[in-house]
Amino acid sequence: MRLIRMRRNWLVAAGLATLLLTAACGGSGGAAKSSGTGPEKPRLTVAALPIVDDAPLFLAIKKGYFQQQGLTVTPEIIAQSTLALPDLLHGSVDIVGGGNYVSYFEGQAKGTFSLQVLVAGVACTASSFGVLAMPGSGITSPAGLAGKTIAVNLTKNIQTLTTNAVLKAAGVNTATVKYVAIPFPDMATALKAGRVDAISVVEPFLSGAEHAMGARQVMSECSGPTAALPLSGYFATRAWTQKYPRTARAFQRAMDRAQAFANSDPAAVKQILPTYTKITAQAAGGIHLGSFPVTLAAAQLQRVADLMHSGGLLASTFNVQPMLFH
Repeated sequence: MRLIRMRRNWLVAAGLATLLLTAACGGSGGAAKSSGTGPEKPRLTVAALPIVDDAPLFLAIKKGYFQQQGLTVTPEIIAQSTLALPDLLHGSVDIVGGGNYVSYFEGQAKGTFSLQVLVAGVACTASSFGVLAMPGSGITSPAGLAGKTIAVNLTKNIQTLTTNAVLKAAGVNTATVKYVAIPFPDMATALKAGRVDAISVVEPFLSGAEHAMGARQVMSECSGPTAALPLSGYFATRAWTQKYPRTARAFQRAMDRAQAFANSDPAAVKQILPTYTKITAQAAGGIHLGSFPVTLAAAQLQRVADLMHSGGLLASTFNVQPMLFH
């Protein structure tokens, strides 16, 4: 599997303005078919994260679901979904998988870019998304996180949003909590070294930290106001979906089938994880899975946008319906 460079966040910021000028041209390289009923662009590059969210993508590749739709999909592993934005807007990446809704809804609301959601990624469960701390830290509940430093993959995104929502519900003053950005693969090391007090993690990193170093979940980020909250999806630019509508629908059909398969066969999800993450087969067997929605439900995604508004990440209400590709 070809790996793309782990670009630093400053590169994203520096290049975004220029790349936005090219986004209107839409689509990635390669000539589209001028006629026919098959996909206009049969070869796709999909940026993916080494997390459980994107397991259905790799299952779809393995089981031939894309080939059955006339597609050849090449995944490229990235450290953070926003790092793929320049490539997505420029067209060297067709689709971003595992994109957290918060960052993408925020950019859409501000007019930074124009994207569409092709496929729902994953929705959290109580055990699949949480805050971990070391046994000797003295942190055993949400109350213990007051005044502490918590590692997140990205600040002001889905992790900080859900953590703040659950902490507020528990009566914790979130203004006292400090968040620092650390890539998922590096969080356990930072926690063990004492550079942070706690880490906000998804699978497979949650179980990895529990098994490798005895970290304990002190708060679920999928409870109360955030129960079963959608976390991520697959995004393409609106220009791309307009240029390649049959390709977008073919991708949807393959992924809808893969999402349904992932829900019905958790063992298959755990077996595919070591092929694109650093987790071992033994560790993969003990992870906690979220759910994989098989349809794009506007009402569910609207929960994220409404939580963003109430949490101060959006200045006004935002309607997600126009972002959904059908």
